[in-house]
Amino acid sequence: MNFQRHSSARLNGRIAALFALFGLLLPPAPAHSAAPPKSQADMKPVVRKAPPPMTVAEAEALVQKSPKDTNAYLALGGAYRRSRRYPQALEAFQKMAALDPQNSTARYSLGAVYMDMNRPKDAEREIRKAIALSPKDPGAHLQLGLWYVSQGRNDDAVAEFKIATTLPPPLPEAWNKLGRVQAELGQTADAVASYKKALDIDSTNVGALNNLGNSYYGMGKIPEATALYRKALDFDPKNQEAIYNLGVAFADAQIYKEALNYWRQVAAIDSSTAVAQNAKSSIEVLQQYLDQQKATAAPSQAPAPAAH
Repeated sequence: MNFQRHSSARLNGRIAALFALFGLLLPPAPAHSAAPPKSQADMKPVVRKAPPPMTVAEAEALVQKSPKDTNAYLALGGAYRRSRRYPQALEAFQKMAALDPQNSTARYSLGAVYMDMNRPKDAEREIRKAIALSPKDPGAHLQLGLWYVSQGRNDDAVAEFKIATTLPPPLPEAWNKLGRVQAELGQTADAVASYKKALDIDSTNVGALNNLGNSYYGMGKIPEATALYRKALDFDPKNQEAIYNLGVAFADAQIYKEALNYWRQVAAIDSSTAVAQNAKSSIEVLQQYLDQQKATAAPSQAPAPAAH
């Protein structure tokens, strides 16, 4: 059986804005005879090495304290997006734009939430406004690349991501997203190089760790891939993609009990995400397979007749 893997005042100005929007921001597995991954009992305890993102309550308190601070509204909009409260996120970014109409971050943040709300024309309008306001803003080019991806325009996306990688400050997510598109285009070596550049900038980038792991997995480098998934969990113990991908590794190694355990964890963390839906489907498929195997299992040979 094959299961699909999955592949986020201005504190130095643009750097804080980019982190707030992007800093927190999957091919079938081949059959291999590699040694199975370690069980959970053998894994080292995970330790969070980065501060957690701001909660909605914290961001709301920040806005209440500094109602004229554009960064407060940026934090609030980001917190609402992570909670999938998109109308509230839109309102927060609109207030940010009203406070500073020339703020390119406010514009591409509006573009991002319009994409969340499946309003592509509005998203494109705001992102292009951001680029017109600040042509050298890497976050704006990154967001335009993401918009192109959503429209199936991968070649245009690659061009925008590459622009983003050339502009300061260094933006790991630009390299990560570039790698994702390169992987989809079958450019595996380029994708691996891009993920590594993302990790050179930020070794804690969980998306790049997962994606590099997926590329290695597709190349048959199973130990390297599973090590990267575990490293992602060092930085984000509840990362659904990494947990799901480890489940795939166990399933491919025919260690089905561990696979089911990992996938159930994914669903328990947040059952509403796309990764959780994949986990539920994988559980159902694997469980049906195991039930069939059990039902059709026959004795290796007919029982011997009783002696007389």
